Amino acid sequence: MRDAVGRSLPDGVIDLDVECGLAARSATGPWRRWRRLATAKVPVFGVVTLVVLGALAGAAGGWQWTVAQQRSRDASVVSLFAAVAELESGGGWQTSVTIEGTVAVVNGGPLPVDVSVVADSEDFRVKGQRRIAPGATDWFPVTATVWCSDDAAVRPVPVALHVVTADGVGRVVTVQLQLSGSPWAEFVMQSCLPPR
Repeated sequence: MRDAVGRSLPDGVIDLDVECGLAARSATGPWRRWRRLATAKVPVFGVVTLVVLGALAGAAGGWQWTVAQQRSRDASVVSLFAAVAELESGGGWQTSVTIEGTVAVVNGGPLPVDVSVVADSEDFRVKGQRRIAPGATDWFPVTATVWCSDDAAVRPVPVALHVVTADGVGRVVTVQLQLSGSPWAEFVMQSCLPPR
């Protein structure tokens, strides 16, 4: 009797390299290396250590990526609020009222922003440029012209500000300055009343 490779076998010997009557693979081919690798004994502790280290490295990389993304989002956030701070002087009557005063601007964002004037308009002029820290308030001197109407004392005044965020991008932000309940509202109501 002969084996699959053609070697002669002694009587009563079974060739274990033959599976279901098919010839065995070549002893020097790539299948032999794969079979040896598949049956090799690997220390379990080494495999577990590699898996745990891989998981930790993946988690750390994912965390770093998440933090970088959050930092990038925070750098572009603009959250400004404006409120009337005080009335210094005013003039005019019946058609329009000119007010010299101060406006408080609050940075509600997570990082500092640089706030300055976009361009002076006829109705609202903000003076100065300031860097406002997160959660901080700064005051800007303003000159505002409010046109008399039935709702002049309660109508919000749009204020355009140029803001440069932490990522270096400049943008124009319009905030609504509420007059209602402020010292300006009373002055506007008194000045816009028709003469008696």
